[in-house]
Amino acid sequence: MHKTETISRPRPGHNVLMVEDEPGDVALIRLYLQEKDADAFSLDVVGSLSEAICSLDQRQSLPDVILLDLNLPDSEGLVTLLRLREKSMDIPIVVLTGMDDTRWIQEALKSGAQDYLVKGADGRSLRKALRYAIVRHERDQTARLSEAVFNITNTGIMMLDRQFFIRQYNPAFLRLTGMHESMAVGRTPHSLPCEFQALRSWDMLLEELQDKGACADELSCRKPGSMDCVLAMRAHAVYTSDGYISGYVMVFEDITARKKAQEALAYQATHDGLTGLPNRTLFYDRLNQALTAAERYGTAFALMYIDLDAFKPVNDTLGHAAGDQVLVEVARRIQSAVRQSDTVARLSGDEFAVIAGYCDDAEKAVGIAEKIQQTLQLPISLPQGTVHISASIGISRCPDDAYEAHYLVKTADEAMYQAKRQGKLGICLYR
Repeated sequence: MHKTETISRPRPGHNVLMVEDEPGDVALIRLYLQEKDADAFSLDVVGSLSEAICSLDQRQSLPDVILLDLNLPDSEGLVTLLRLREKSMDIPIVVLTGMDDTRWIQEALKSGAQDYLVKGADGRSLRKALRYAIVRHERDQTARLSEAVFNITNTGIMMLDRQFFIRQYNPAFLRLTGMHESMAVGRTPHSLPCEFQALRSWDMLLEELQDKGACADELSCRKPGSMDCVLAMRAHAVYTSDGYISGYVMVFEDITARKKAQEALAYQATHDGLTGLPNRTLFYDRLNQALTAAERYGTAFALMYIDLDAFKPVNDTLGHAAGDQVLVEVARRIQSAVRQSDTVARLSGDEFAVIAGYCDDAEKAVGIAEKIQQTLQLPISLPQGTVHISASIGISRCPDDAYEAHYLVKTADEAMYQAKRQGKLGICLYR
């Protein structure tokens, strides 16, 4: 058996494992590979296929390239290449043999060889072939990795040409949009059957992508025969080496669950957990909007502060569960008594408020309050018993009584207490 011969390399370079049993060829190749630059080769030599396999098994670091003679003492022909390929799938192989036959060359390349050289080639051609084999192998590895990521990622990817026509997409894109294969190729993004709806227009997005090389937006995606979803879209231009745009890549992420969670949190922060009405935070936001509109357009509105009369005995006699049911029913009845454009809010335990828009005189405001009183007077039937409820309502108006949220609420509250002093079912305009 041949012992492994090694040419030591004084600096980093490319390590070559040569599988060759002819001493003369080994000496010539050793001579060819002796260089002094930083990209020089180091050479390990074995004389048979079994030694090559054993060397690969025992090495801590694999060679950068294998230089293989097909005809060895223990193996001949393409079988040699195939057996070594099984052992060294991640190492490029350059065949160096004495057989100058087109059929052999084609079969060797089909079987996984990076290159095929006939013995007798000069040293420059050999070094060039080895370096190209390493570069091609690294490039192929990168391409395979990119293809694997393209196919297995959960991020939808779509490739567009310079005219924004779709040229390629990955399986995740089909899953996210509910489309079938071949439905997208040749179309533009805004003409797809999944009906993308962007927050901005597609014309604006594509113009920004063309001018700035990037754009982003949220898309509502209507899947065929399925529920809508929300996708985050980012797009970037792909440039050639000399700086020209060769196409574009768009990536899509399903953010439906995240958006729903955000909406749920926003709802919880602005709505009463029991009745579902706007809470104090959202009430003041709506009130400030009404004040802004009143100032800008010269419109008037009324604010009603509603406090239930003798609500505490309901909790004391029937329990807090019954009290909660009463509050839910009160909220429903107040909403039914006002217009859909009006705001009904729960400010605290048994205190409610109504912002009644376009209410330009006191009679209209009192009429709305009376309608609320009438609906609240109807008995409330509960499993625990029948409840009779009433409310005191104080009314302030903008711009007549105040032009600032805090004072408008304060005047309505004062009017409500004045109504309470008058007895049940009281309605009082702020004086």
